[in-house]
Amino acid sequence: MSQAPQAPAAPPLQPHRIDLAGCTDKAELLARIARTLRFPDWFGHNWDALSDCLCDLSWLPADAYRLEFLHAEALRTAAPETLATLCEILDETGDFWRAEGVGFGHAFIPALPEAPAGAPR
Repeated sequence: MSQAPQAPAAPPLQPHRIDLAGCTDKAELLARIARTLRFPDWFGHNWDALSDCLCDLSWLPADAYRLEFLHAEALRTAAPETLATLCEILDETGDFWRAEGVGFGHAFIPALPEAPAGAPR
């Protein structure tokens, strides 16, 4: 008995990792996001422009998007309102992409504790 050919599996989703180590303000946060996601030159480095770019991403075509924010502890401590606004924009962006049939997710990855010297990694 022969089986019908299967469509090739979709390539695994490659997250965009945004390192926030040492980031303590909105300007640096927006600069790191823009650099990682290769925002166009017209990016205005404000919340509205961030939303506009995240809801476009035509220069990064994909079936789905995942943003992983690493080491956000300094930002959370120094500018919690900035982090809260970012989360609101990310949630709204997810709603936009879901309505377009495109996956969009984000996660904040905490720093892992340092391994003791000589410990296997």
